[in-house]
Amino acid sequence: MINKLLKIFKKEYSTLNKIEISKNNLIYNYRYLSSVNRKVKIAPVLKSNAYGHGIKEVAKILDNAKAPFLCVDSLYEAYELYKVNIKTPILIMGYTNPENFKVKKLPFSYAVFGALETLKILNKYQPGCGIHIFVDTGMHREGIPLDELLLFLDHIKSYPNLKVEGLMSHLASANDRKDALNKIQISNFKKALGICRKKGVNIKWFHLSNSDGLYNSTVSTYHTSSSLSLRAQSLRVEDPGVYNAHTVYNVARVGLVLYGISKDPNLKPVLTLKSKIIQIKKLRKGDRVGYGGTFKAKKSMILGVLPIGYYDGVDLRLSDKGFVKVDGAFCPIVGRISMNITTIDITKLSEPYIGQEVIIYSANPSDKNSVKATARFCKTIPYDILIHLAASTKRVVI
Repeated sequence: MINKLLKIFKKEYSTLNKIEISKNNLIYNYRYLSSVNRKVKIAPVLKSNAYGHGIKEVAKILDNAKAPFLCVDSLYEAYELYKVNIKTPILIMGYTNPENFKVKKLPFSYAVFGALETLKILNKYQPGCGIHIFVDTGMHREGIPLDELLLFLDHIKSYPNLKVEGLMSHLASANDRKDALNKIQISNFKKALGICRKKGVNIKWFHLSNSDGLYNSTVSTYHTSSSLSLRAQSLRVEDPGVYNAHTVYNVARVGLVLYGISKDPNLKPVLTLKSKIIQIKKLRKGDRVGYGGTFKAKKSMILGVLPIGYYDGVDLRLSDKGFVKVDGAFCPIVGRISMNITTIDITKLSEPYIGQEVIIYSANPSDKNSVKATARFCKTIPYDILIHLAASTKRVVI
């Protein structure tokens, strides 16, 4: 009787749509990126629901990776990780309404960039918390201007309950080695480090580099060795006068490449979006499909209906143009993608059936429905595709 009850309690509803997250690929990518430069630690970026992958699922996988800290954007994201008992330190990089710090004591670190009221409230309501000073080195978004840093450090000294853990900035053109702005920003970051040291501020973590910055500071070419150790040995610092990772930063905040979206063929995509065929229809020549009847059958064909649409993350720009993968075959998307419905041409399938698995976004980089290929097709960036994956879609770690 007890065993029967346990089986009932363990039962879950099966979902039509799901996002599979490869634990092995994510861990592999983290280790690989950590091998790029042994003197630079990797801080995973989990903002925006871990780039659509699922913030709690990704954090649980990486919690034993010994990362210096996890990067999130908001207090909400940090609290989501707090609720699932993540042990790795968490850095909130975005702005938080200072009033929210008054609610309860939290075990997070915070990026600060100019609001003296924030320092005052953190000092009073979050005593002992870590702060990372965000300086504007030339991107001119958030950050303390370099000529105001000295005064800001003086203000910090008047708040004894704050612990300065880090100095941080962000590269605007890390993907373009030739952009002179890189040299300017790195030079300004060095100046900021010098100012902190002269003021007697002990900085443990200094970080301005994202994924591209990590590669451009240490890797001249992408290597294809199958051995992680050999690959790590082959990487070398190039143009140290420009980047000099050993002295400019000791942490890289890594996002997109951590999830395997990269030019580097050694990295492995982590995410697969799947759905199922829920209805099969025979169309005659001249039949039109979807809103506005944008697709018109040129001959008899077989249509598959999927319970997934642009709300779920199937980009609307794929209407009448994109592809999904069914049983190894690429099937065209026909008609306009609806909020929760997509229709596909399954004429080429030998024996299509209700419940048949459909891969919307493939983890195979060479597939025409991979995230990178989809982004190119939609004339956008992979971030745009990934972050629009609905948070309500079930994430399954495999």
